Amino acid sequence: MPKNKKIGWPLVIAFMLVLLILLSAVINYQRSVKIVDAQTQTLKETHQLATKYQRATQNMNRIDTSDIRETQEFEKIGNTFIDEMFAVLPKLGQVAPKSNIATSNVVSAFLGATFGGDRDEGVPAFKLEHKDFVYSKSPDGSGLGFGTIKYKLDKQDLTLTLLMHIQNNKIIELQTGRVVDTTGKEK
Repeated sequence: MPKNKKIGWPLVIAFMLVLLILLSAVINYQRSVKIVDAQTQTLKETHQLATKYQRATQNMNRIDTSDIRETQEFEKIGNTFIDEMFAVLPKLGQVAPKSNIATSNVVSAFLGATFGGDRDEGVPAFKLEHKDFVYSKSPDGSGLGFGTIKYKLDKQDLTLTLLMHIQNNKIIELQTGRVVDTTGKEK
């Protein structure tokens, strides 16, 4: 019988070692599964971001940068409008002001800013002295014209700042005013 007792202890120790190895393998397997799940989630998120950036890049590639810098058409529209308005200003009592390239609200805003209404002294003399504009184009095809016009109303020198919003070859909005620099002086 003593032989059986000697054989039992080594078997119990071996069984315990096998059980520890098995337990360790199960714990390592669970850790590996968690790591794989985390990496899979990270890959999915990275793939979604990559897809999002790829779409954004494709949209940006559709925009031709030379097209954005192409502002001659806006310049032509802006210059035509200003010339057209200065041709109409002396004839305000005789001709209803209209423009083929600007809305009636834009014409009204321009006339109100340059002339300002009725005069008792007859027809005022208008003369366009100088126009200085910068034009820009947005990716949607609309444009902006910003600058100043210098003109004479009778013998008085005046300056007016204009911001034109141009869309579909027509000036749809006009903001007028005077630009004041950081020192408070009018330009």
